[in-house]
Amino acid sequence: MINIVLCSDEAYVDKAAAVIASTVCHSETPEALHFHILGYKLSANTHQKLNNWFTTLPAELTIIEAENSRWPELTLGRFGPAALLRLGMHNWLPPSCQKVIYLDCDLVVLDDIANLLSFDIQGAPIASVANLQGTEQSRMGLGYQHYFNSGVLLVDLEGWKARNVLDQVEQILKQHDYTLSYPDQDALNLIFQDWYRLPMRWNMQPYAYPAVEKKVAHYADWQKELEHAIREPAIIHFIGARKPWHADSRHPLAYLYRHYHSLTPWGESAGAPPPSLQQRLKHALSWFKNRRRRQRLQCHPVMQLPPHQKDSPA
Repeated sequence: MINIVLCSDEAYVDKAAAVIASTVCHSETPEALHFHILGYKLSANTHQKLNNWFTTLPAELTIIEAENSRWPELTLGRFGPAALLRLGMHNWLPPSCQKVIYLDCDLVVLDDIANLLSFDIQGAPIASVANLQGTEQSRMGLGYQHYFNSGVLLVDLEGWKARNVLDQVEQILKQHDYTLSYPDQDALNLIFQDWYRLPMRWNMQPYAYPAVEKKVAHYADWQKELEHAIREPAIIHFIGARKPWHADSRHPLAYLYRHYHSLTPWGESAGAPPPSLQQRLKHALSWFKNRRRRQRLQCHPVMQLPPHQKDSPA
């Protein structure tokens, strides 16, 4: 069984569904996938919508309402309680979950997620991908090469539990007077400095494009790895304020997110509002650059969900 954890409230449940759709599309053994959604105040209608959808999918789903009086205290800025539920995931997941894959809700999967489990993480409690940009890791005494992005995590739950993650994160946030730019990610980096680094293609971030195009000096050792990530991303992570569901998103691969969203029960209501004139002008100015970046994609995404076993021909 391949256990995958996502966290969501009502505002992000359709985004979580898009992640699920892309993961199922690219799995060679979708019947082995078990998604665990840690939910924060998900409605009864949302529960029913998800469960009904999974009757058409070969994968399994468990929805866990993970409400806890501690979450409102941890709500910081744009990071609401749902985003922080993963910190206590060991409290809610069943004992059978020994190793799990955690995924953010602003990404799409373009490779068989089972391949993540093939990495020998050499006893590390977590494995992740180095973060490329937009953090203040040096202020925390961490070099850029030692700071990971927490949007994709391969987690040994025993190791996670042993670190007493939730309590440690609270202590770290208090020590920094709740001023960390990325509260849980920054704190997790301080807790898990013995993390195992996964290849860049397992969390291909937007800054990979300029890092390669401008040959950024401090990523010189990672140039080939970044080029591979751009050509054949296993997971595309839409980091930043402009998400692919926003009208002003100019990510060259945003169309992939929108497609996988269209395969979910929320597909009808997926679309971003029509872009404004200013946004259309910005899109036009970036059209050639984005076309060039799209052309670098050499993998061939699977665009359709597999039929459920009971619907397959005999």
